[in-house]
Amino acid sequence: MDKITTIGLLLGWGSVIFCVAHEGGSAKEFWNIGAFILVIGGTFGAAMTGFSMHTMMQVPKIAARAFTGIKTKSKELITTMVDFSTKSRRDGVLALEDSIETIKDPFMKEGMQLLVDGIDQERMRTILENHISTTKTWYKEGEEFFKQLGGFAPTLGIIGTVFGLIGMLGKLSDPGTMGPAIATAFIATLYGVSTANLIFLPIGNKLKAVAAEDITLKKIFLEGLICIQSGASPRMTQQTMESMLHDAKGKEEPKK
Repeated sequence: MDKITTIGLLLGWGSVIFCVAHEGGSAKEFWNIGAFILVIGGTFGAAMTGFSMHTMMQVPKIAARAFTGIKTKSKELITTMVDFSTKSRRDGVLALEDSIETIKDPFMKEGMQLLVDGIDQERMRTILENHISTTKTWYKEGEEFFKQLGGFAPTLGIIGTVFGLIGMLGKLSDPGTMGPAIATAFIATLYGVSTANLIFLPIGNKLKAVAAEDITLKKIFLEGLICIQSGASPRMTQQTMESMLHDAKGKEEPKK
């Protein structure tokens, strides 16, 4: 479980709730079922229009990654691959077959199976790189969907506010109702802006970060697999994987 995503969202919404309470407001003042349905329903409807049914079916699973993160850690992966390299050099590649069942990650399990089956290096690299490309697209679709939600939500909020203001202008004959009507009209904008900046865009950004980590680990695993197949020493396998990890971290750091 990636707790930082939950903590971040709770901190954001907690700040909003604190502000409302501090100003003496009540939850009832900020609730409007019509505005909620317009903003949330309209936002999802507008975003869904640009994606396929297959992508929509995958969105819940992709979104879950923002909260679960990547279970495989880089140091654990490198240690495991070095152990596999040691065993392969000592007992042969076929000795790794018993270790395949201990691997939970589907991508890594398939890679180890290809290694044990004796698939040639070029073919194995092509198969696994295709899987990496598919994974990258999978994450990208989820990221784009949440960014679309973040873009549409404020706009739908403004539309809701316009509807509210139109209704208010139709009651100018009763000035006493204008204040509450204006407040109600702006609730839709509040819903749109808050959900965009405190739910949709943060999740989209988190999916981008999780995707980068997952893809990096898969590439590191692939190179470790190639090292084992090539008969490289455990030390060389470790150095190759660690150098890729350092290079990946270096690219993520902003240039000064």
